[in-house]
Amino acid sequence: MGHLTDTIVAPATAPGRAAIAMIRISGPLTAEILAVVFRTGPGRGEVPKRRLVLGDLLGRDGRVIDRAMATSFEEPHSYTGEHMAEITLHGSPAVVREAISTCVKAGARPAEAGEFTLRALRAGKLDLAQAEAIHDLVEAATIEQARIAARQVGGEVSAALAPVASRLCDLQADLEAGLDFAEDEADLARSTESMARECERLAERLETIQEASETAHRVKEGARVVLIGAPNVGKSSLFNALVGYSRTIVTTEAGTTRDLVEETIVIDGLPVILVDAAGVGVAKGKAEEEGMRRAREAGRGAHLVLQLFRLIDGGGGSRAALIDCAQTMRVGTHLDLVDRSTITADGNVLAVSAVSGEGIPSLRKAIAGALGAPGARPVESVALATERHRAQAAKAQEALRRAARILHEGQEAELAAVDVRRAVDALREILGVVGPEQLLGRIFSRFCIGK
Repeated sequence: MGHLTDTIVAPATAPGRAAIAMIRISGPLTAEILAVVFRTGPGRGEVPKRRLVLGDLLGRDGRVIDRAMATSFEEPHSYTGEHMAEITLHGSPAVVREAISTCVKAGARPAEAGEFTLRALRAGKLDLAQAEAIHDLVEAATIEQARIAARQVGGEVSAALAPVASRLCDLQADLEAGLDFAEDEADLARSTESMARECERLAERLETIQEASETAHRVKEGARVVLIGAPNVGKSSLFNALVGYSRTIVTTEAGTTRDLVEETIVIDGLPVILVDAAGVGVAKGKAEEEGMRRAREAGRGAHLVLQLFRLIDGGGGSRAALIDCAQTMRVGTHLDLVDRSTITADGNVLAVSAVSGEGIPSLRKAIAGALGAPGARPVESVALATERHRAQAAKAQEALRRAARILHEGQEAELAAVDVRRAVDALREILGVVGPEQLLGRIFSRFCIGK
């Protein structure tokens, strides 16, 4: 990441032709650069603060290249906390390039990925969780993902975790003070037992927050649903029916699918990575054997397995292809080919026809319910929706439980203090109160340049 006292410039809109585009400038030379690239009129002074002004956009030779609008923001009342300006111009790539070049000639340098938001973080305009959420909001593929990111930008992560981090800091201070200032062993024994219970309470609080964030995590990361069954049971036909078009090849020949085929769909606001796997049965060659191995592996790693069987086989179908998975749903196929009176009622089986579409809406609804889609279950918390946040919270929980065990067993309180400190650091890494430069660089490198 470049020097944070430089003045930076970058387009804040996507490349390519568009009706309008936006350029951002931020840093100590913003006013001087804006005076070079933007002119409100003959004899006019600098652009007024926090007012949208119409004027001429100038190229490197000082000639007009566009009619544009500019807004100037005074430090610290800007997104970055620095003196900042935004220029809205027509979306010609040539005009945008020339305007950027004019700014660079006047003393700015091109911004790096995420540098505007990193400066906002450094200025205390937002915490690290909010900064990451801005990226997630830009990248949101569904409206539910956007809603979760918007809640995170609004500070919901900090609101949930900052009180826990504050109590941890108090606990750390008490532990370390007790090492030096305990008046007698009896007092120390009582205080360590109390602190052990506090460690357990805080670990339980983090676990509760994680459980409450489960739906948000699913919405953000997506859920994997794998179709498993014997060869020629109708997996690919059902896959295509759920996707909405012919994504995979369907034939009457068994074993058409040899590898995993994936497609992402949205069910009740939840991104679902649907996986069509090879039929699981008796392999007739190396390729089929490998396909079945991959099918079983995909099923074991899935959030939900649709265990398919043919209704026309009667008796509920073979269960030979059952996979060890957290959740399994039995689905009977070829509903259009059977006499309804011969189907034995089974509340654990969903009957569908990929040809007529009968049963497909009910199947989608059942999948949404099983996976906790936001349309089926409200999003309670978004505090630990991302993998990074969950991993750090898990570190904090583990450290706190270890500290509680140490204190309960009467071991050295200094060892418990080390673990409490680790828990504090884990939560601070989520919020960005303390963040190694390597971590910040890794996070902000994922941003678009103008953010």
